[in-house]
Amino acid sequence: MLDREKSAKEWDFGGLDYMNHGGYGACPRAVRDYQQKERNAFLKNPMEYFMFDYPKKTEENRLFWASFMKADPEGVVHMECATLAANTVLKSLALRGYFKTGDEILITSHGYNACNNSAREIAALTGAVVTVAEIPFPIEGPGQVTDAVLKAATGKTRLAIIDHVTSETGLVFPVTDIVKGLKAKGVETLVDGAHAPAQVSVDIGAIGSAFYTGNGHKWLCAAPGCAFLYVREDFRDLIRPLSLSHGANDPNPAVSSFLKNFAWVGSRDATPWTTPKLAHDTLAAMHHGGMAGIKADNHALCAQGYKLFLEALKLKPHAPVSMIGTMASVILPVGDAGKLRAALRARNFVTQLGALSPQFGQGRFLRICAAPYNTMAQYERMAEALLQELAAEKKAA
Repeated sequence: MLDREKSAKEWDFGGLDYMNHGGYGACPRAVRDYQQKERNAFLKNPMEYFMFDYPKKTEENRLFWASFMKADPEGVVHMECATLAANTVLKSLALRGYFKTGDEILITSHGYNACNNSAREIAALTGAVVTVAEIPFPIEGPGQVTDAVLKAATGKTRLAIIDHVTSETGLVFPVTDIVKGLKAKGVETLVDGAHAPAQVSVDIGAIGSAFYTGNGHKWLCAAPGCAFLYVREDFRDLIRPLSLSHGANDPNPAVSSFLKNFAWVGSRDATPWTTPKLAHDTLAAMHHGGMAGIKADNHALCAQGYKLFLEALKLKPHAPVSMIGTMASVILPVGDAGKLRAALRARNFVTQLGALSPQFGQGRFLRICAAPYNTMAQYERMAEALLQELAAEKKAA
């Protein structure tokens, strides 16, 4: 069992009820202190750091990502964020002629807007067309996702971009089934797993997608600027970083060309890339069941909170509990999302509350998150505050 009161001491929100871990994550004290120490060493003596500490520590954490995500380590490289990774894949494929006029890039109606924008940009540059798999929300089950995606794929579809865990709606998609079904139709997949690491279990080898990316700064609680990209072996000759590595022509035969291309893409603060393993170990130590225990406890709390808000708002479930991990979205009545979010902030709650995307209908959405520092008592207080603010809105209308 996770002692949430004890775990909360690893974070410091200045007395605020921080309810939006899914937005930008939040580093525990151990990670913050470690990164600051690393950053001081880097800034004090960049030459020493880049020549000795950087190669060793970033390689250790690159191999951690491969192990934690169950991926071939020869296909895993560091990235600053999942959006950059998706851009890297799309632009590499475009530059090497993968997309032709009339080809289709398939996205979903739940896709992350930045990645969807990148798909549209590449389509405009190459003559390809972006198509959308319309997935309902509220939703009854994962089969609706798989069916919608496979139905939207055609003989012209070259690549599908599928979220593992959606950002706005907080749904866990059945990516293994989707990737398998698309592959049978000759379609490759880029899985956007920005929210997946440490929220759900990930086995990239079993998923089988051509590309997979995930963030470390969200549910793993590593430092912002920490993410990874996995590229399957048959695509590694096509994928290059947006800035080609200084070491791309390194003659060392023991290192693959793919890894050389990403090894040294410019001077930067690489300290975030040294934090994922420490973040994992810090979280795992909070529960007798390790990381699996953390994920299970956070899921259980999220499910409780989800039920609480649905009952408080007199709503039917928007999705089955089996389709949520450690965050879930609740649809609120039509109104000013920014004003309501500010009203909750004035009551001490930092939360994600925005205008519902048009494809899901009218209204606003409130995203519920469950991190190791959150408690049921926080949900209860926020639900009460939300009801009061909605009542005040109705009265003022």
